[in-house]
Amino acid sequence: MSRRFEEIESSFQCLMEAARTELSESECGEIQEYVDVGEYGLALRTAVAIYAEENKIASIAVRELIHRLASAMAIDVDQLLGRLPN
Repeated sequence: MSRRFEEIESSFQCLMEAARTELSESECGEIQEYVDVGEYGLALRTAVAIYAEENKIASIAVRELIHRLASAMAIDVDQLLGRLPN
């Protein structure tokens, strides 16, 4: 596995830990299903969608991890973070 993918996996583990206090078990499970099969882009977009659709406030740590993951995967950071409720 390349170093980049190891970093992404590690960041997702951190994201899931940080999100556990903010998201339900089933919401975390939905995200984790994508991570488990290597669908990192879908996992990240799903996490942001859950926060947006459920109007949940993401902690600073979660926002920083979303930023880090989006940057690593060349996903539009501003678009993702812009969807998160304040």
